[in-house]
Amino acid sequence: MKKLGLVLGLTLLASGCASVMTAEQQTINVTTSNSQQVEVTVDDKTITAPGMVTVLRDGKDKVVKTSGEGCDATTPIKKSITPVFFGNIVLGGLLGSTTDGLTGKMWNYADDVQVKCAG
Repeated sequence: MKKLGLVLGLTLLASGCASVMTAEQQTINVTTSNSQQVEVTVDDKTITAPGMVTVLRDGKDKVVKTSGEGCDATTPIKKSITPVFFGNIVLGGLLGSTTDGLTGKMWNYADDVQVKCAG
């Protein structure tokens, strides 16, 4: 019984806390500053904004690309380190935090992004 508990504990630590507790994908709300409908692309996914786009939480920089008249051509999506990652540094140490970094799940993207458009 003790061996089973030890194996389960080591598995959780090795897998990375953010990797276990954070979803693989994240949905981002994309709007425009003038409420104009425009076609936008994020990670090769095209939607009509205002609208929602689902991205892979991989730690890569994300950019909203717009070809609409009078709108910024690119709008970066801000990212930040998820709070779960900091707990993993304390509990999981180097191994757990490295796993979170490699999977990209240590990152959160902004829930809302606004594309600036004239008007």
